[in-house]
Amino acid sequence: MIPVDMPLMLLGYMIYIFSEVFLWLFTAGLIAMLFPPSRRYMLARRWKFGFLMMFLAAGSLPYVESTLRLWQDWRAHHPRLKEQQVVGDLVLPAGTKVHLQYLEPFDDLAGEPVPYGLQSLKHADFDRTLGTIKGLEVRSLELWDGSATVKTLAAHELEGWHCEPGQVVYEFPFGARFKHSQWRLDQCMLAPGTGLGGITWPGPVRVIANGAGWVARSDETPVTVQGIELREFIMILDRPYGEGDSWEGYSNHPFDFGPVYYPANTQVSRYHGQLLFSLPLDTQAQDRRSGLQIEGGNTVVQSLESQVLGVRPSRRAGDPFPDEIVVP
Repeated sequence: MIPVDMPLMLLGYMIYIFSEVFLWLFTAGLIAMLFPPSRRYMLARRWKFGFLMMFLAAGSLPYVESTLRLWQDWRAHHPRLKEQQVVGDLVLPAGTKVHLQYLEPFDDLAGEPVPYGLQSLKHADFDRTLGTIKGLEVRSLELWDGSATVKTLAAHELEGWHCEPGQVVYEFPFGARFKHSQWRLDQCMLAPGTGLGGITWPGPVRVIANGAGWVARSDETPVTVQGIELREFIMILDRPYGEGDSWEGYSNHPFDFGPVYYPANTQVSRYHGQLLFSLPLDTQAQDRRSGLQIEGGNTVVQSLESQVLGVRPSRRAGDPFPDEIVVP
């Protein structure tokens, strides 16, 4: 562990704070000179105010010097390339503004060298000349550990999806930051009105890789399924534009499904060809056939044709679905 001299650190911090205060006072003195009444008052006591301004100017130097160093350091980490640079499969045209995480070589705690310079690239803005990544013309690139986000300018067919212009996220294995052949699509947006799983999604749809399959979700616009308006709607697909047999969402309004009346905020899911209606804890549903109340915390199982198959305790958040829905 690197030793820390706390008293020295505290002293440096106090000098920095006082230096900033001195700079503000010095600036206030200069502004006061612009007004005739205060200027006459200060000129009548020129020696006194002259020494005071010199003292404030000298006291401001540590803050000014520190701010200048920070600005120079920021400039060094955010240069604009004067000529084209190539890093692996990534071509950075002249004029690209880049954000470099490290400027000098050093080793990590395990003694391994840490990438620096362009190898430590975090962000690239292609604001003068568009970049090309995996055949896509892009305006920007953001690199993380194991993933990359690009901003595209046109729609593209990507791994079976018709992705809209905007942010596209790729995932890559360790050591493949600049090996585009190993990048795999992780997320993109589909256009409003896209048909998935037999449902027309009225708003934009985000698709996310999920193991061997995909998750489609609508976070902004409710989706109407089985006559129920659902928000936070997600669907599981085994392939791009696949069947989508499993989905879930939360009802925006109270609704009837078959003989049962459900409150708003009911979680509605489709699983194994059945519909599951999970009631919030502080609510009730009503079976209109018998007038019986179904307490919150329970899940009503119904067929796709609305037949009531049973009632069981709701699974807790994070629990997997059972392999089979057991209907009492």
